[in-house]
Amino acid sequence: MPEGNPEKKKRPSDYLSDEENARYKVIAGRAFFVGLALIVIYFVIKRWGSISSGWDVITKVFQPILFGAIMAYLANPIMGFFSRLFNNIVDFFAKRRGKKRKLPENGKPIKWIRVLSSILAILLIVAAVIFFLVLVVPQFISTLNELVNHIHEKVRGVIDWADQITSYRFKDVMDSARDNKNIDNTLDKLVDFVRKYFNLESQNQVVNTLTKWGMSFGKTVVNLIIGIFVCVYVLIDKEKFKAWTKKIIYTIFPVKPANHIVETFRKADEVFYGFIVGKIIDSIIIGIICYFAMLILGFPYAVVCSVIIGVTNVIPIFGPYIGAVPTVCLIFVNNPMQGIYFLIFVIVLQQFDGNFLGPKILGDSTGVSPFWVVFAIVVGGGLFGVPGMIIGVPMVSLTLWVIKRIADHYLRVKKMPVPASSYEKLGYIDPATGDIIPRQGSRKKKHNGIIEKILSKRKNKQPKK
Repeated sequence: MPEGNPEKKKRPSDYLSDEENARYKVIAGRAFFVGLALIVIYFVIKRWGSISSGWDVITKVFQPILFGAIMAYLANPIMGFFSRLFNNIVDFFAKRRGKKRKLPENGKPIKWIRVLSSILAILLIVAAVIFFLVLVVPQFISTLNELVNHIHEKVRGVIDWADQITSYRFKDVMDSARDNKNIDNTLDKLVDFVRKYFNLESQNQVVNTLTKWGMSFGKTVVNLIIGIFVCVYVLIDKEKFKAWTKKIIYTIFPVKPANHIVETFRKADEVFYGFIVGKIIDSIIIGIICYFAMLILGFPYAVVCSVIIGVTNVIPIFGPYIGAVPTVCLIFVNNPMQGIYFLIFVIVLQQFDGNFLGPKILGDSTGVSPFWVVFAIVVGGGLFGVPGMIIGVPMVSLTLWVIKRIADHYLRVKKMPVPASSYEKLGYIDPATGDIIPRQGSRKKKHNGIIEKILSKRKNKQPKK
């Protein structure tokens, strides 16, 4: 055996060039991350029950913080308005005295102005909510009392209307339906269905359920009160929270990824704030228009119906129809013809909102197509209920924006066209030059099936360019 260092055994990668090694490393890395993502998705779907229960526990623990953060996010523009107002007042009096105003270092806000503005913003929101409840709750109670006390008369009125529009062809059936016993039997069946649905069949179950609802309501009220204090503290020190968040991001990640993360947070703030605040303003305007229009047109239950229409309008696309169901039924029971007219009015109102008012207020805050809006509402509502329907649209908008940014980056690296319109008539891409080759017309062939013949005729009718 010859002396000296033995020759090292060559690895498979030694037979490849540096470019090929780099390319295969990229492919292996992508395959690893795709496989890891599929495994994570599989276990999330398989263990969704445990994950959702764990998520419920986490949200209950952090509910006061969550309430405070949401209130601070919504109260921030009001606090900014009061801050500008107080700053202008202080500047005015300083100029009248001929003195220069002393500003804090580093452009920080004056503490007493920030504290006072935050407290006033929260007090304004709380006062608006209390005013809303004081105005609406008695109307709801009186409406329910009226329905319960005069239910037989209202049902008989609907039956008389149905008998009239059918030209009394089913008089025997209608006379039987007018009987109080039959009405009571129908109402008893409805009450039994509601009891079974809410698991209230026995007296003990009713007591237990009411106790749970009362305890849950009490906890929510306490968490809201704690959330108000959290909101004030967040508004006072919001610059510090932003600074610490950025500091942690740049500590954990390299500079370039950290820049992208900060930019994504800014985009998320733009999308969520524009959509949610815009939707709230839009829904308030729709509710006010609905109220005054109902007064002018003489519809009953103006306050109750306007509140329901306005609140459900926060949910995109499906919200107006969800709100129309109970309101139309409520007016229909009182006066069938007015119920039909009110249905037409709601359709016209929602068309006005969807085609004129909504675009004026929201603009292009989300920038997603109607398909993705429906997708966001269905998936968000299925996973998180009504809150998921509201935040689903901005969440999908942000996700699509991130995907677009990633796709555009890799296309630029490959020196390929970035606009999506360049790929509409794509046939294939020339691997040598990277040019897009448009799709060519297909060769003529014999059509044996009916569908193929129809498609062929449609293709032949298209005008030639």
